[in-house]
Amino acid sequence: METPTLPEKSKHKSIFNTFIKVILPLILGILILYLLFRNNDFNEIWAILKDANWGILLFSLLFGVLGNTVRGYRWGLLIEPLGYKPKVSNLVFAIYGNYAINFAIPRAGEVWRCGMIAKEEKIPFTKLIGTMILDRMLDTLMVALITLFAFFINMQFFLTYIKNNKAAFDSILNILSSPLFYLGIIAFIGVVIMIFKVFKENFIIKKIRELVSGFWSDLKAIWRMKQKGRLILYSFMIWGSYFLYFYITFYAFDFTANLGITAGLIAFALSSISMAIPTNGGMGPWHAAVIASLVLYNVANAQADAFAFGVFAMQSLWVILCGLFGIAALAIKNRNNK
Repeated sequence: METPTLPEKSKHKSIFNTFIKVILPLILGILILYLLFRNNDFNEIWAILKDANWGILLFSLLFGVLGNTVRGYRWGLLIEPLGYKPKVSNLVFAIYGNYAINFAIPRAGEVWRCGMIAKEEKIPFTKLIGTMILDRMLDTLMVALITLFAFFINMQFFLTYIKNNKAAFDSILNILSSPLFYLGIIAFIGVVIMIFKVFKENFIIKKIRELVSGFWSDLKAIWRMKQKGRLILYSFMIWGSYFLYFYITFYAFDFTANLGITAGLIAFALSSISMAIPTNGGMGPWHAAVIASLVLYNVANAQADAFAFGVFAMQSLWVILCGLFGIAALAIKNRNNK
């Protein structure tokens, strides 16, 4: 039996990576959409969407691009303490492109934007990766704060949500209360420490150590930055814009217009958490979170489905258009600078 040649192995690896990064998330998103909408009458969904106030829906899009623009300014604040001052326009265009690319390959946009800025601004790629990770850590903190705030202002909603999804939450609680779960975590940490000690001369291990060391050093430099107030302000501006981007769409439909800001905040919190699931642009999990939130506020299933379907489709198209504009703008700037 012949062993695969190196080109064949490389080809197989490439196919496997494509499946994991592109096809699997797409299948997951489509499967969730199928399960959510398989019993729907799309003529009814279209009839509901036709009655929406499209002027309000279009107005909401301004806050999406505003949030991503401020994100570019915040990224610049994270880069400056490392000794670089990139053009804000390049950062903003890269952020736009980031989200468009995530629709094609989940999470690939983050790597792409670091690569583009590294090329445009002559900043080491590894340093940009560190600032991108910190950028996402700040987002995680903001989502946690929004979720906690939503929980405290409407605890009854979350208790009802847990009651209606008791089986899923029971499974999570069983895992978290099992000693094996914590033993597994300890064992995993122990194995990682052992690998780093035993194979400390290995090229890959050395590279990982360098990256971690560099990231920690950069993190300390960012921590000493004098503009912490602006960093916090930008973070609240980003997520305030994202909330308005979502919540304003409530006023485009008769059945959500009177739900109030609390319902909007809870739906927004759950939809933001759902984006952690790696599908194309949040396709599937986002719909499920929004529909579940609206149904618990006594919105009819067909109306909740139509809201999620219409808002996601419109905002996704907007993100892709803005992203294509950002990618084109970077390409034109790069060509003009040559």
